[in-house]
Amino acid sequence: MTTGFALVLASLLVCLAPALAEAQAEITGVVRDTSGAVLPGVTVEATSAALIERVRAVTTGGGGQYRIVDLRPGSYVLTFTLPGFNTVRRDGVVVSGTATFVVDADLRVGALEETITVTGEAALVDTQAVTRQQVLNGDTINAIPTGRNYYSLGVLIPGVVSNVADVGGATGDAMAQLAVHGSRNSSQRITQNGVSTSGLAGSGGFAGTVPNVSGAAEVTIDTNAVSAELATGGVRINFIPKDGGNQLSGTLFAAFAHEDFLTSSNFTERLQEAGLSAPGAIKKNWDVAPGFGGPILRDRLWYYATARYNGAQAYAAGMYHNLNAWDPTKWTYEPDTSRPALSTDGDWQQGKIRMTWQANAKNKFAGEWDQQAYCRCPNGVAALTSPEAGRDRRFPTQRILVGEWNSPVTNRVLLEAVGLHRTTGWGEVHLQPSGSLSDPAAIAAYPLMIAVNEQSSGLNYRSAVPNFNKAWNENYFYRAAVSYVTGSHAFKAGFNNTQGHLFDRAYRFQPTSYRFNNGIPNQITLWAVPYRDAATENADLGLFVQDRWTVNRLTLTGGVRFDYFKTSFPEITLGPGPLVPGRDLTFPAQDNLGWKDITPRMGASFDVFGDGKTALKVTLNKYLEGQALGVNTLAGTPSPFRTLVLNTTRAWNDTNRNFVPDCDLTAPGANGECGAMANRNFGGTNPGASFDPDLLGGWGNRFYNWEFSASVQRELVPRVSADIGYFRRWFGNFQVTDNLSVEASDFDEFSIVAPNDPRLPGGGGYTVGGLYNVNPSKFGQQLQFNTLSDRYGKQTERWDGVDVMLSARLQPGVLLSGGFSTGRRTTDNCEIVAALPEMLLGGQLLADNNNNVWLSDAWCRQSEPLRTQMKAFGSYTIPGIDVQISGTFQSIPGPHIAANFVASSAVAARSLGRPLSGNAANVTVNLLEPGSRYGERLNQMDLRFGKILRLGNARSVLSLDLYNAFNSDTVLTQNNNFGAWQRPQTILQARFAKISLQLDF
Repeated sequence: MTTGFALVLASLLVCLAPALAEAQAEITGVVRDTSGAVLPGVTVEATSAALIERVRAVTTGGGGQYRIVDLRPGSYVLTFTLPGFNTVRRDGVVVSGTATFVVDADLRVGALEETITVTGEAALVDTQAVTRQQVLNGDTINAIPTGRNYYSLGVLIPGVVSNVADVGGATGDAMAQLAVHGSRNSSQRITQNGVSTSGLAGSGGFAGTVPNVSGAAEVTIDTNAVSAELATGGVRINFIPKDGGNQLSGTLFAAFAHEDFLTSSNFTERLQEAGLSAPGAIKKNWDVAPGFGGPILRDRLWYYATARYNGAQAYAAGMYHNLNAWDPTKWTYEPDTSRPALSTDGDWQQGKIRMTWQANAKNKFAGEWDQQAYCRCPNGVAALTSPEAGRDRRFPTQRILVGEWNSPVTNRVLLEAVGLHRTTGWGEVHLQPSGSLSDPAAIAAYPLMIAVNEQSSGLNYRSAVPNFNKAWNENYFYRAAVSYVTGSHAFKAGFNNTQGHLFDRAYRFQPTSYRFNNGIPNQITLWAVPYRDAATENADLGLFVQDRWTVNRLTLTGGVRFDYFKTSFPEITLGPGPLVPGRDLTFPAQDNLGWKDITPRMGASFDVFGDGKTALKVTLNKYLEGQALGVNTLAGTPSPFRTLVLNTTRAWNDTNRNFVPDCDLTAPGANGECGAMANRNFGGTNPGASFDPDLLGGWGNRFYNWEFSASVQRELVPRVSADIGYFRRWFGNFQVTDNLSVEASDFDEFSIVAPNDPRLPGGGGYTVGGLYNVNPSKFGQQLQFNTLSDRYGKQTERWDGVDVMLSARLQPGVLLSGGFSTGRRTTDNCEIVAALPEMLLGGQLLADNNNNVWLSDAWCRQSEPLRTQMKAFGSYTIPGIDVQISGTFQSIPGPHIAANFVASSAVAARSLGRPLSGNAANVTVNLLEPGSRYGERLNQMDLRFGKILRLGNARSVLSLDLYNAFNSDTVLTQNNNFGAWQRPQTILQARFAKISLQLDF
């Protein structure tokens, strides 16, 4: 099926045939005569240069209502015509996003040839649509200082949080994930014209391919009440691409920054006292993004081409090159303070061509080729990862082919279809001689280096601790829909589907990695490399129907969606490896997930006073969590290949300090200097690993969330509006892993005493109880059963919060937007913990918890304090002198703080009454209740000062940007390991300047 689809898609592309995007803006209203009676049969035409067909026409229905849908962003002229009445013309109707713009008209009896032109302010309040959406058009994006990527735009919206902290593009185009109102990062979706651009790795929420902001007519960001056209309900970023036009036009954005140009230092005394040895700072940063387009055949065939070359280099806070790197005889990290390490060293390239063809009045086609590549080399270098322990993150092949078609069959029926083929090759590969590694001696020594993790500080050095990998992904996306539109109804039905394959190969030069505690070896990790994995997404199918029905001042929105998600695994054969010399395994092909779900979408909007200035809105929607083929998700973990035990640990007492484990590493039992394997099935399969059929398939078993919202939107004064909303999100169908080899009674409870430290609550010295260690007779026994948490009790998670947003569109040249958001997450896992004490280890119940850290069972119920953020952006052009001043501001809560204390076996034995199982040297325990301690707030102001220059039809802005204008020294992340507790790891980039040029013609 996929081969046939590829051939059809290729044919469409050759013929310049790609597809219509999902729903865009619409204009609606009621036409009356001067007595107030409604007028059916009025011809309403919308004309705009943004439309290749130039004009769209509809006719009012029996109630005098009309509705024109699927309008591209731009300025429109509306004309209302009825025999025997004056023609009314409404100029300057600017539409954007997916909002509904209400334009009513009054016709009076008169000569048809007489035209009355009316004007009016664009409505600030959308009284019909319930989706909360931020629209950023090209003028706004070009005016404000940002990194010009989707996440640097998204984080300016109150309520939105990012897993990447970026200042002015200093981190380059990182693959960030956004969340809002308690949603998971996995629910983020990046789309272009409504079509996902993401691949199948992870949860499908992001990918190496990122649409070019310079090629977008506008970017819309949905944060609430996503329609039935998508399964997920997190942040949705949609790029509307430029199509070209009947006139040649173009744009160029260019920016450059360097460490020697107007940079400052925020390496303050307090940071030095906290243990930071050096601040992070930019080295250089550049971004060049041209775009141009126009007509090949006027009103028939348009083109638009864009390109981008973006690069970033930045120093890692507190990290230097290792003087002992590439020396197999050295086992310590010795910083070379003359050579600060780079945390970011990458470049991104992109080129795209888009063609739009109006074949006839009823058929429009478009086609697109998008080619991208990037290398972040090395990747992962940070305060706790030395440069030689990084990996090259390479995406040499990234290609997207798109085909679109739409057809307004009548002025009420619209057909649309789209096809997309995405190809990506990437990997976290070993440091390459062509990039990160150039010294011949280092190249020769590299394969000999064994990675080390220093337990007391968390430092990784000598070589990469994780495996290297190379991966390949191909996926196909297609969808179709039919819309039936009248004045009062906007009905839509359709389907979308994704299919594809993911292949991954893992390798490393040394099959072991070491753990030291204060320089003394205490644990070995064994790796069953090399291996490869593969998965197929057979279907991510959604069928939906939805309608928007307007009755007087009330608009009801309703929809229902059916989702079918199916994955499978092809046959895989694995041969021997250094620590698995006898491995010869074949895993047969196998079906995997087979979820079926029905999710309702409901909303209502009420024009309170009938003047279009106050809207009361309420929504209730069920969403499914994002899913693709990520190896650590349910699409990957049930693979028969995953029954293979890929790694395990064993205690190590290096008595002779030769840094060589004097034992037989392949023997599972204790021998020589080595303790027993933590998992005795290492190198083979774990026959007991199993998955509950209810977890992998059936009706209504996929992880989901419900979202409720109630809001009021009000125009306060002309051109100024406010939006206040309450939001609640709650989750269901949690997954747990039960080791069937042990019962709750097989765990012995113990406690430790926190060290005396003035930074701990009460100065420390308190008891942390509710910790568990498995009975020695059960150590290493693994019979994992993955299932739904409902089998063991009740598990809850919810988020409640309030947003307040203000928006002002004052006289031309003035833009203001901002507000605040506050909310808290509440969880309760107590019934699950009582049945499964092993769930207290790692991040199974708390995502912020490290994998090898135990939590106290006293903290199974958590309620965060209110976490409040404030954000704003705006621009102002000084009349007469054409000087533009703009800025952005963010004030967001600090990071969660843990205190991961390494307690020796002797310390644990005081209450446990015996040494730790498996001869473990120690156990790591979090001394702080989750949610009780947070880092300092981030307050960041970015400013731009620009001079507008005009020459004929060309307009340029030469600007000076100041990022982190007040040179804040906020700590973004700190060390949570108690040996180096609260030592800053990353801080806000110090103030730096960037020169930029925006040229439009």
